[in-house]
Amino acid sequence: MSNENIRIERQKQRVAQVKKQRRILCIILAAMVFAGIIIAVTIMTKPVITLKAKSVSMIQDEALPEFQVEIEAEGNQGKVLDMKTNYTVKKLMADLKAGKEYEFVCEADGKTEGKFNVEPKLSDDLSKKLKKTWARKVKINIEQGVLTVNNKYGTWDGDRFKKVDEQYARNEFISYEGNRYYFGEDGKKVTGQLRIDHKVYNFSEDGKLESEEFYVDPEKPMIALTFDDGPGPDTHRLLETLEKHNARATFFMLGSQVGKYPDTVKKMKEIGCDLGNHTAGHVDLRKHSPEKMKAEITGLSDKVAGITGQGTTLIRPPYGAVNDNVKAAMPQPLILWSVDTRDWETKSVARNIQAVSAATDGDIVLMHDVYKTSVEAAIQLIPKLIEKGYQLVTVSEMAKARGVKLENGGVYYSFYK
Repeated sequence: MSNENIRIERQKQRVAQVKKQRRILCIILAAMVFAGIIIAVTIMTKPVITLKAKSVSMIQDEALPEFQVEIEAEGNQGKVLDMKTNYTVKKLMADLKAGKEYEFVCEADGKTEGKFNVEPKLSDDLSKKLKKTWARKVKINIEQGVLTVNNKYGTWDGDRFKKVDEQYARNEFISYEGNRYYFGEDGKKVTGQLRIDHKVYNFSEDGKLESEEFYVDPEKPMIALTFDDGPGPDTHRLLETLEKHNARATFFMLGSQVGKYPDTVKKMKEIGCDLGNHTAGHVDLRKHSPEKMKAEITGLSDKVAGITGQGTTLIRPPYGAVNDNVKAAMPQPLILWSVDTRDWETKSVARNIQAVSAATDGDIVLMHDVYKTSVEAAIQLIPKLIEKGYQLVTVSEMAKARGVKLENGGVYYSFYK
């Protein structure tokens, strides 16, 4: 090869080497620029902390569990949030993990079954900092968890219900998601009508309890105990005795009394008693206009409805005072009596017991639950009358059992066979 060719070949090699060096330099520079961008983005990106409430379950009526959170962070945890104290994102994370700066919010009461959101709620101080001084420095995301309150009795298995002891419900009521069901001897939920002891129950096609009422045997003797002028301070004792013996009564209440004993009025309805009307002010209805008569009735009925959600259904006119004008104005049936104990006059437990003991099948007995002696007499009489074979029923129940349709303005003294 000539000297000229050698020179040319060496020159080509030098040019190629320079180009290679330039390519390598460009790659290095590009890598340095990219790394710088990444570093800059990392430095400038706001760290994000996530507080996620853990989901948990429990059984009805247990104590609410201690809620917990999962805490995660993205970004530069070394970022300084407060220059004076050198408080960093990392230190904020440590405080959150220690349970500081937040509390849990959950509407579950531990008694109602279902699913309830569990949410960590930041303290007011931390919330203010995140919105103001730390707004560009850190962000906290909140994620809800779920508390599942499971039925304390068990779970469904088709038409049957498996209890927590792994046994199927039989011959018993079960409450589930706010509804009541009854399971028969075969373990299957009951539909339609069913009589159990002293009550008749009506179930929907899917087994939910729709209504219940006390069973009254129309072939057996019955008496309706009724009480005027109350409720009084001892009426609750009378109600407890009625409930204990699966008995009911009818209470003709006064407007001046129902507001004093709202819980007693609620109990009357709860155990199946008739809520009766004795006017708002114990007035002689015969002496008033039709408008005033109706006002006396509606005034009391509205008070009872405000307490129980249900107004009165029967009226006992004070003093038993009735005439044609009263009958025409009354929006409900008028109930008088066939046995008058005159307990307001005698105020004697023994005399009251003697008077009621003379009652027979179909009688409506008049007493007053504002007198302690009357309540005491009734408490002694209730089990004795039941032992004698009487069903103690409401006026409404006795009328229905005897095939009598109560008419508004109609006057009724008894329901004999």
